[in-house]
Amino acid sequence: MAGIASLFWHVLFPVACPICGRAGSTGCLGCIKGVLSPSGPVCIECLNCYPCDRHTLAFPHYFGAAHKGPARQLIHLLKYGHHGALGISMGRALAACLSFPLPDALVPIPLHNESPRFFNQSEKIAQGLSLELGVPVMNCLSWNVRIHPRALTKSYARSKLPEGAFKLDECKLKADIRTVMICDDVCTTGATILGAAETLAKGGLQVLGSASLTLAKGKK
Repeated sequence: MAGIASLFWHVLFPVACPICGRAGSTGCLGCIKGVLSPSGPVCIECLNCYPCDRHTLAFPHYFGAAHKGPARQLIHLLKYGHHGALGISMGRALAACLSFPLPDALVPIPLHNESPRFFNQSEKIAQGLSLELGVPVMNCLSWNVRIHPRALTKSYARSKLPEGAFKLDECKLKADIRTVMICDDVCTTGATILGAAETLAKGGLQVLGSASLTLAKGKK
């Protein structure tokens, strides 16, 4: 009976790779890797080449592709098409773009408190990275409910989040976790990642770097 129900569900809602159309795949790993075109890390402060002469203390940000074309379409499908499993495949493909010492944990950027989505796309990407790297995902950040969404919108224009935009859930920290990598779906100005890094650092964690599937490179 369970098999019949599963087949009936698949007929009604078929799953297929958005790139090659292969049935039964939410996103072929090879297809997604073919979309990516990594060009080395950038400085998280200015999004120019890393290492950076201007920001010698900044950490590297790794990304899979520029936020355009097929890569941009994949992000939109993940965020607005409710294909959570696609994010895991994205993270697995993104793992090949990283080239720094493995952290103790991966920390995804959390969903905004008022987000209508059923899943955190950044967490899905982190889960894919986790499968490839053998590093656990640690959901220890949340947006501070005291920060009004309008303040966040204005802060993006300034490329800097208001102080205290994130909260660290110390109950989710583990004693053996000392170094982390921040994961997001898209990096535009680096403001969100820098805000998260500041909160993590105050909690005693060292941020080795960050990663996103795409880099939009907005105004700094």
